[in-house]
Amino acid sequence: MSDYLFIQSQDPFTEVRCAAQYQLARQLRDAGHRVHVLLVQNGVAPARLGARSEVFDALLGGGVTVSADGFSLKQREIEASDLKAEVTVGDVGDAVDALLAGSKVIWN
Repeated sequence: MSDYLFIQSQDPFTEVRCAAQYQLARQLRDAGHRVHVLLVQNGVAPARLGARSEVFDALLGGGVTVSADGFSLKQREIEASDLKAEVTVGDVGDAVDALLAGSKVIWN
């Protein structure tokens, strides 16, 4: 079993590659790997309450851990209370920690 960190900087509303990244994260999780998705920059958009993205919501329901970068949220005036319940607030330091721990990191 491996650890994977996906860093998603784009939103699924304007970038079609997001769907493939979310599906890959879900497939890896379904295969028994530990998968974490860190949303940064515009990638935080689907984490908002009321945002509807079928592929993102499937990711949340599939056992993948998802966090949103606090700085990216602050830039977009999104509060932690504005996030879907399954999304936690993290930071880019999570990526450094994952690299140091030997996780496979995929940045989109």
